[in-house]
Amino acid sequence: MKRLLLALLLLSSPVVAEEYTIYTRERPPFSISGIIDSDKTFYYFTNAAEPKCDIYAGESGKWCFMKTNVKAEIISKDVIKVANSYYCSEDHIQKVNKNNKGYGRCTKDGWMR
Repeated sequence: MKRLLLALLLLSSPVVAEEYTIYTRERPPFSISGIIDSDKTFYYFTNAAEPKCDIYAGESGKWCFMKTNVKAEIISKDVIKVANSYYCSEDHIQKVNKNNKGYGRCTKDGWMR
């Protein structure tokens, strides 16, 4: 009976928003970041005044990302290539930097401080 109720609850619940991995190219002086969707389309982060956001993602869905016509290439679980630049996942950056605020840049081999 519990399984039936759980199945009914899951089927009647609204669809949970897709989770996105945030990738960063470099920082500082700027934090150049983006996400990719399931089709590998790249979306860049913006904090411009009143932007038209295509996707809200990040902590509690509060960060605004704008769609581009650029496709990303997945290099590894933690690295993507967008045009001529590499972007590293925030999880990877935190593992590499530990307490270093994540300063550095992404390369094909990962985050470099």
